[in-house]
Amino acid sequence: MRHRFFWFSLLILLFLMSAVTLFAQETSGAMYGLVTVDTADVRAGPDFAYPTIGQLPRDASVVILGRAGDFFQRWDGRQWLQIEYGSAPAWIYARLLRTSEPFNSIFPTGRILPRDANGRVPEEFDLSTEVCSQWQGDFTLSGNFMAGENKLTVTYPTLKGSNVYSVIVISPTGVRRAFDSTSGTSIIDIGFLPQEAGTYTWRVAPYWTNSDYRYNWQQVCLLRTGGTFEKPNTAPPTATPRP
Repeated sequence: MRHRFFWFSLLILLFLMSAVTLFAQETSGAMYGLVTVDTADVRAGPDFAYPTIGQLPRDASVVILGRAGDFFQRWDGRQWLQIEYGSAPAWIYARLLRTSEPFNSIFPTGRILPRDANGRVPEEFDLSTEVCSQWQGDFTLSGNFMAGENKLTVTYPTLKGSNVYSVIVISPTGVRRAFDSTSGTSIIDIGFLPQEAGTYTWRVAPYWTNSDYRYNWQQVCLLRTGGTFEKPNTAPPTATPRP
């Protein structure tokens, strides 16, 4: 009888410990993954082209910070999870982890590297560290639509390997306009913006391409917000009807 009571008490204790652990994870907002293979390579960035910086054993638990890529019908090497690894984030191929959330439900924090016509990462990129961690610098804006100017000049950091940049301007109601450049400076022309007045947001993303067609551009990093600006209503005046 005592033996049965001991095992019953142990099961209750294990259940309570699991519930406490689950509650702690949920309240902390952290997401965890469990390694499912004997040796899982940890890489500097979300791509097999990046160097391996470490390894994790089977059943190791990791904190998940985000993802890169999307899952469609099968694992194809383009699905990666960003994890806490030592003093800096790192990446692991998503198929090697078991997570409580579906892959596509995890917040994106990175992007897969571009590929040329031969399926290779362009040589211009520095893969010693995650490429987008190298995209550092100031975002600035000069000019003032509210003062009657028709153009704004925005600047942003350039990234080694990227050869074109797109400044996305978003109106108060969500209408988007793109202003592209091959340098770290772009011009926002009021004539190409919606007529509505209000606060506009501008964001920037670096791309790599070997094509003149915008459809073939490959985005390197996630959009980064540069700032906001005010714009007046630019609708033509309404004619006053004659009596």
